[in-house]
Amino acid sequence: MKRIKQFTLGIICFFFLALTAHAGSPVWKVSKGNRHLYIGGTIHILGESDYPLPEAFDAAYGEADILAFETDIQKSRDPEFTKTFLAKMVYSNNQTLEQLIKPNTFEDFRIFTANRGIPVESMNQFKPGLVLIALTLVEVERLGVSGIGVDEFYYDKATRDNKKMLHLESIEEQVSFFENLGKGNENELIAYILKDLENLPSLLPIMKTSWRQGDNPTFDKAVLVPLKKDFPKFHQSILVQRNINWLPRISAMAATPEIEFILVGAAHLAGKNGLLALLRKQGFIVKNQ
Repeated sequence: MKRIKQFTLGIICFFFLALTAHAGSPVWKVSKGNRHLYIGGTIHILGESDYPLPEAFDAAYGEADILAFETDIQKSRDPEFTKTFLAKMVYSNNQTLEQLIKPNTFEDFRIFTANRGIPVESMNQFKPGLVLIALTLVEVERLGVSGIGVDEFYYDKATRDNKKMLHLESIEEQVSFFENLGKGNENELIAYILKDLENLPSLLPIMKTSWRQGDNPTFDKAVLVPLKKDFPKFHQSILVQRNINWLPRISAMAATPEIEFILVGAAHLAGKNGLLALLRKQGFIVKNQ
């Protein structure tokens, strides 16, 4: 249950990283006039070998008065939240995933789960959002990646240091997002999830390299452009709309005298609809650290 909760903090961005030779970092300084804040791209699950994190994280953290995360991490750790989340993530009234996707897609789903020792019947009432979370958890643990990610690392650190913390969306908003993920397009989303997870072993080393170096142009070309082409509704809901929703909150933070350090999934930062591009359009200077 605890591991499932961690995935609600934006796990999908974990898939959206690509190879780069760019010698940058996953942290950007965003400024206008004499005020600034920092934005860091994150991965929500990492292994022990991924630490220590790039130095730019600690530098921004040390300067920051306030940390801001995608959602309320403290509330996400509440056992009552877990019960509520799981209750919303399974079908009721005897509805099943098998009824909503094509037979060949369900057969692929059955084979994928069987190869990992999971009876497909145990997941047949899962909504696509929970399928994504559960199967991703299985795959990354198979690959030896099962530790906390950047968000939780700095949440725990900020808690010890008594730093003020904010979030860009409520936990209820994030639950609603996962609850409705792929609604009406269940077949396409399940097929997409299975394809991505099959490719994960070969992509994982590339993903980590790209994340650490912060090459957003390569990131966009290699991953987000194909995602938008293959699954535009998924791209719009998981990235674009949430970026648009967050932008006024980030702009308001940038106007305060305090220095904020905002940590969001790395996929939210790349491309013409990424947060960094949207902030540039609003007249902010964005500089990689």
